[in-house]
Formats: sequence, structure tokens, C-alpha cells
Amino acid sequence: MRSPLSMIVAFSRLWFVSVTATPVPQNLDNDFQIQSSTNFITGMQLTEEMKGNFSEIGKALIIQSFPWDKQDPTLYEGDIKHFGDKNAILSNSYRWPNAKIPYEISNAYTPDQRTVIAFAMNEYHKYTCIQLVPRTSETNYIRILKSGTGCNSWIGMINRGAQDLSLDDGCVSRDYPGIVLHELMHAAGFFHEHTRPDRDSFVRIDFNNIILKYQFNFNKTTASEVTTLGLPYDYDSVLHYGKNAFAIDTTRPTIIPIPNENINLGSNVKFTWLDLLKLNTLYCTQIG
Repeated sequence: MRSPLSMIVAFSRLWFVSVTATPVPQNLDNDFQIQSSTNFITGMQLTEEMKGNFSEIGKALIIQSFPWDKQDPTLYEGDIKHFGDKNAILSNSYRWPNAKIPYEISNAYTPDQRTVIAFAMNEYHKYTCIQLVPRTSETNYIRILKSGTGCNSWIGMINRGAQDLSLDDGCVSRDYPGIVLHELMHAAGFFHEHTRPDRDSFVRIDFNNIILKYQFNFNKTTASEVTTLGLPYDYDSVLHYGKNAFAIDTTRPTIIPIPNENINLGSNVKFTWLDLLKLNTLYCTQIG
């Protein structure tokens, strides 16, 4: 029997298109290293936790919204660290070489939180060719830490040394591990599903119910800025906002699915098959 990864990779080759337009932050400040968190103390790598029993993680099926009230309000699209204009990438320099993402992790996480983060990494290892590996001497790597700014990440490898991936306490739970999957997917190179260029054919944004200072988080990208990889819109993606994100009146949705308003949006538990297809299309058909 073929493994889940081999089947996903094989299918992704049918969909593969030129991957040249997934944005990465441009015009980074020269003070980037100063802007990175300076209180980072490296903890033990997750080697032992990766061997653990993950059977109870994500099983509660608790509907938990993204902790928007804990987010830094200056973040792009709510949880993305971003500088300058979005530009079409004409090379693959934003992709992590050989589908390997080196990481260091802060010593601030509890044993339970470490297990949840290890579970998320293991999902990448099981279903994609992407490997999150303990950093040795790599120049470019992610630092997983509690920054006090909520849950957020840079997009792709920004090629400026250590880049912080923030997972504060509200971001790491065995009941909704999809938030960790979400931020790691940003780090792999993806923006949100609800901002893709064709989103207006699939959802309607009620800007009248969005807190004014957060309305920019719903700006739609253009086809010259990002690529959909030729893949269908994914209502359930771990990278899709929930229906009430940044709502003034939380009893009313800010994102309304078309044509069926009862469609659920976003997952805070697990990848969808389209999430995996995106990751494998971007990385696993042309490793290097």
C-alpha cells in the first residue's frame, strides 16, 4: 500500500504550476536583527517529544477561534510579519532549501506545549516532504518563542538569519493544534486563503462589521502578487480565517461563504487535503 505522502506527492504533480509569485517580505529594515526578540533562551530540541504519543491531540474538536485579542495590531493579515510592498517573486529564494526548515525553540514552553508543537511538526513530516530539523550551524532558521505579540510568523525564508515564529500561550493547545500548523505554514511560504485573488467568487467580506483598524487584514491580493498554484479554494484550510474574525458584532460573520452561508470556515485542528497539496506542490516536486 502506498504511503499517504507518496499519494499526495504523486497527485500534486498533476497540479504543479510554476511557483514564482508567493510573496516574501521585501525591503527589510537594516535593523532586522535588533527587531528580533533579544530575550530568547534556547531550550532542548523536540527530539524526544517527536517520539511521543499524539493520539489525544486534536481529538476534542473544540471550536476555538484564533486569539485575535492577543495579537499585535500592526501585523499584516492579523498574524504575518511583513515589511514593504508585496512583490512577485521571480526566483525560488524564499523557499527553504531541500525542504528543510531548521529551528530553535525557547525554553519557556511547558512539557505539554512542547508536545503540541512536536505534534504539528510531525504532521509535516508524515504528510509532506518538509522536515523541521534542529538547527546546527544553519544561517537561516526559525526561532519558536513566546514573544508577547500573539501567534505570528514571517512568510517563507527571509534570508536574514534567525526569524522569529511567535507562539504565545493562547496559540498552543492540544485541543486546537491547527494554530501551530497555521503559523508553520506561513513560515513555509503561504499567505491566508481568504486573501487570494479569486476569493470574491467564494466568500463575501462584510467590511461594515470589521473593526476599523483591522480592515486592512482583509485586503485582497492580486494575481501579480501571489499564485493559487492552480488549486481550488479551500474553505476548511488551516490558513482560512474563521467566520467572525475581527468582528464588531461577534454574533454576525465578517466572512460569508458563497453560495452557502452555512459552510464552516477554517480548521484549528488539522490539515485539509488541499493544505497538503499546496505544501507538496510548492516543495516536494522540485526539492532543491
